[in-house]
Amino acid sequence: MSRATLLIGLFFISCVLLFMNPFWSINSAKVEPQSFQPDFVANDMTLRQYNEEGYLSSQLHAQHMAFYDKTNITQFTKPSYILYPKQGSPKWKISADIGLVEQSDQVVLTNNVIISALDPTQNVKSITTSRLELNLGTMMISSDQKIKITGEQYDITGVGLKANLNQQHIELIKDIQAVYDKNQS
Repeated sequence: MSRATLLIGLFFISCVLLFMNPFWSINSAKVEPQSFQPDFVANDMTLRQYNEEGYLSSQLHAQHMAFYDKTNITQFTKPSYILYPKQGSPKWKISADIGLVEQSDQVVLTNNVIISALDPTQNVKSITTSRLELNLGTMMISSDQKIKITGEQYDITGVGLKANLNQQHIELIKDIQAVYDKNQS
């Protein structure tokens, strides 16, 4: 057997082994990035939640809702919550671009979050931030982002927020600055 025949044979065998490698194959299935498909979707939906005494505690309206059973997450597009204190009329409206509900009462709102006072007698007219966590059961909200509070005659900015909407107690955490204009009417 000549050297040329031996080299051609080795080349042929190496080509066969290369294409038959179990770790790499031309016919291998394409690996698609795993994407979760929602188990339930709704458009232009309204959801009302009642407390243990049977009183309306919150009302949610969203342009789009998608529920993912595997992760137990519900995602909302353009959610708008109206919050009712215990046995009372609506006091606050919270809107955002995106909302996620991971547990039954825990809501995370992101992008253009605005809390508006529905009661004209409130000192605080609006609170804006980029991210907010809301517990619908306790009406507690928190954020670690930049916050802007607007009142009738003042603007307050800071970083971080803790608030109890039932007791109407709002606390900014740090880097607080306030501008007061007594000439506004």
